[in-house]
Amino acid sequence: MATLVRRSALHHRLLATGARMRAAGDWEQAASLGDRESEARAARTTVVLADLSAQHLLLAQARDLAGWLPAAPPPGEVALVANSGSPVRCCRLTADSALFIGAAPLALPSAPDACAHVTELTSGRTIVAVAGPRSLDLLRAATQVDLRERVMPDRRCVQTSVARVPATIVRFDRRGVPAYEILVPREYGEYLWDALLDAGAPAGVRAVGAAALDGGD
Repeated sequence: MATLVRRSALHHRLLATGARMRAAGDWEQAASLGDRESEARAARTTVVLADLSAQHLLLAQARDLAGWLPAAPPPGEVALVANSGSPVRCCRLTADSALFIGAAPLALPSAPDACAHVTELTSGRTIVAVAGPRSLDLLRAATQVDLRERVMPDRRCVQTSVARVPATIVRFDRRGVPAYEILVPREYGEYLWDALLDAGAPAGVRAVGAAALDGGD
C-alpha cells in the first residue's frame, strides 16, 4: 500500500520552479528552490518567502481556556509548550482560543467540561513565511496591521487580513532573523504567494525553500 503523504497547496507551484523536496514528518516539503547557501544568505540579509505549511495545527476553544490549558500564554503572545516530549508553539489568539503549531501530530489534555472544542486545521491552512531584515518593507504593502518591533516583537500573534484575505500572523524569529508566518485558508494559498511576491518586488523578495529558515530561537 502506498504511503500517505501530505502536500501543501503550493506543492505543484514550487515543483514548477525546480524545488528540491524533502520529507518532513508525514509531509513532502520544498527544502530549497536552488542553492541552499544563497537562500539562507538572502534570509539573513534581505527578505524571502517560504512555504512552511508542513506543520500540524489544532485550534482549541473554551470558555475557561486558562483552566484547561494553564501553559497557554496571555492573548496575543506565543509560547513553547510540551507536547508528548516535543515542544510546540501555542499562539493565544483570544481569551478563549489558542492555536497550536507543531512538526508532529498534536495531543491536548482532555477538556474539563463540554464548553471546550478542538478543531483540526492541518489540512485546511497554507502557511507562508515572510522572513529577513526587510520583512516589514514587504508586509507594509500587504496588510494594514501595525507590525513594527515595538508593537509586535518576537513571539507575538495577531488575527488580521493580508492581501484582503483573513489571516493569522505569527511572529517567530529564526536565529535572530525576523520571521512572520502567515496562515490563510488553503484555497487562498497560491493567491497569497503571488500577492506577497508582488508586494515584495521593490524590496527584492526571493522565494526560498524551508531549509533557509531551519532552526529557531
